[in-house]
Amino acid sequence: MLALALACGGAGAADYVKLPLADGFDFPVGKPGASGYYKARGFWPNGHMGEDWNGKGGGNTDLGDPVYAMGDGIVVQSRDVRVGWGNVVIIRHVFRDNDGKVKYVDSLYGHLNRRNVVLNQRVKKGQKIGTIGTNRGMYLAHLHFETRKNLYIGMHRSKFAKTYANYYSPTSFIRSHRQCPTSSKLYPVPINTFAPYPGGKPVARNGQTPTLSGGAPRSISIPVRKQRSQSKPPSPRVTSSSRPATTTLNPKVQKVISESKKPSSEPPRASAERKGLLSRLRSRFSKEGKPPKRRRGFSRGR
Repeated sequence: MLALALACGGAGAADYVKLPLADGFDFPVGKPGASGYYKARGFWPNGHMGEDWNGKGGGNTDLGDPVYAMGDGIVVQSRDVRVGWGNVVIIRHVFRDNDGKVKYVDSLYGHLNRRNVVLNQRVKKGQKIGTIGTNRGMYLAHLHFETRKNLYIGMHRSKFAKTYANYYSPTSFIRSHRQCPTSSKLYPVPINTFAPYPGGKPVARNGQTPTLSGGAPRSISIPVRKQRSQSKPPSPRVTSSSRPATTTLNPKVQKVISESKKPSSEPPRASAERKGLLSRLRSRFSKEGKPPKRRRGFSRGR
């Protein structure tokens, strides 16, 4: 059933590594048994999905104290997520539960000041994986610690129900699994099950940035705007001076019109009278430049 869920429920096809069963689990601070530390904030469903561990000295007295892997496993995330998380390490463990079934669990260590492990590194129970931090002064120094049943949560807690269906109560889980049956057999453990999350990029041991199995980084092509072709010259603009003359005026009228286009130094009244004369002359001549025919019976005095 778990194998089917892993094959169908993740962000992409999972890769697998073979690991031995964890022989038991311990608290991530003050080993053994969280000596010198207390649980300042506990786990409750639909609320706080982990536990906050503080040094008994209070304040920032535990800043820089070592954080340990709760059990044997493999690092499936080691990165600076920033926002409210800061440096985060997630380790995946395979173990035989009290009912005899082989199961998986993720342990998350948040707000670290330093990370001492990298992606895909195999770790042992009690190995130092980082130090207690404040997420750049956002909090008083403490360790945020989670244990998860669902191997696809990663940093996407809002996408999954905050219930026992996806989480263990960390203290309850450790106390009931201090010792676990082991064997010489190696078991396949799925990795690369987390969907991408904003923030710093995870770095693998070989210095390369890993991607989800079966997928390659997507490239974005930006369309280039085509320029207008300059091979065709623009059409020449037709002006009044370039248009062919369609009318022929009487030379006397043409002289009056030409003179009217020149800047006039006459007073406004004389200029107005001249324009009036020009309009009367235009009305007396047709487009062909000939005076209109006289009406029959019309005589002009001498």
